[in-house]
Amino acid sequence: MAKDKPKISLLLTGGGARAAYQVGVLKAIAEWYPRVHHSPFSIYCGTSAGGINAIAIASYASCFRLGVKKLEWIWARLHSRRVFIASPYGMTNYLFKQGFARLQADYHERPPFGLLNNRPLRELLNQVNNYERLEKQILAGNLHGIAITASSYKSARSVSFFQGQPELCEWDRAKSKGRRSLISTEHLLASAAIPLVFPASRIGQTYYGDGSIHQLSPLRPSLKMGADKILMIDLINEKTEERDHTKAPGLASLGGHLMDTIFSDTLTADLENLSRTNTIIQALPEHERQRLQLKNVDHIHLSPSESFEPLAKKYYCHLPPMTRALMRLTGISPKDDAAITSYILFEPEYIQALINLGYEDTTEKETMLRKFLK
Repeated sequence: MAKDKPKISLLLTGGGARAAYQVGVLKAIAEWYPRVHHSPFSIYCGTSAGGINAIAIASYASCFRLGVKKLEWIWARLHSRRVFIASPYGMTNYLFKQGFARLQADYHERPPFGLLNNRPLRELLNQVNNYERLEKQILAGNLHGIAITASSYKSARSVSFFQGQPELCEWDRAKSKGRRSLISTEHLLASAAIPLVFPASRIGQTYYGDGSIHQLSPLRPSLKMGADKILMIDLINEKTEERDHTKAPGLASLGGHLMDTIFSDTLTADLENLSRTNTIIQALPEHERQRLQLKNVDHIHLSPSESFEPLAKKYYCHLPPMTRALMRLTGISPKDDAAITSYILFEPEYIQALINLGYEDTTEKETMLRKFLK
């Protein structure tokens, strides 16, 4: 990649099954380039399911369309049973073991808690990801850096595990740090471990959970790796129905509200801060910018044009029966709130609908995005 070209970062936020929307966006962008063409992005940052997408694309940085095709192939053939154990026996046995482990004496090491066993996801990631390709893309100069963010339950800090060019440095900030590491399946599982839904993942001597929990500055990994531009594909849930605010919120409503807050609010605040910083930098004289080593970072924030909830309600019946039963036992029903359902509905029809939505939204913004990606 030419050294004078701006470093464009692709930032993919978390959202469980909602991340299929990002596949549609990338599919539309890939069609604007020749069949054999390097990726327009040299920096990739991902959190939760967005991190899984980022790894798949970054591994094929030298052939962008091939990477997107592989990612679409994976998502198009995804089922709940390939993400978590969904059979009645498997779920009952797993929950029984979780409960029994907590009845044992304290000197027995207890497994991390999660309502769903994500062992199939571990097997899938080991099967479809070739992590050695990341280092090859870095050595070839096609990839400047990639970061996967997780949350440490030990330090209550956001940790971005990154891999990239030798000049990239680790960082320590309030509630956030960056650590150089060879990215593996464990990092992806840690970043995607939605609290209470999936068990935490252990890296070294520390347990990590979903990267969005303590991520106060989602843009920081991109900026620390030297991004000149940032394209963000967010998964903010646009509400379409007004609720009866006189009714007390149930478990489903509370859970959906907390999930949306975890995955969205910090990015909104960080974007406002970046915009203010850019305004200040533009007001400074050129010689002052150079002396302080400041630069304007252009950005585009993409988000769905429609709510995911109607689609989640429509395809809720495609969830495995035992999963639906477990959700109802915990008070979650599509009649109350489909926000939580939209995170775990890993079924082909729902996923394809999200891919199509992402594709259509991106096609409508083609002119703006083409100009940005030059």
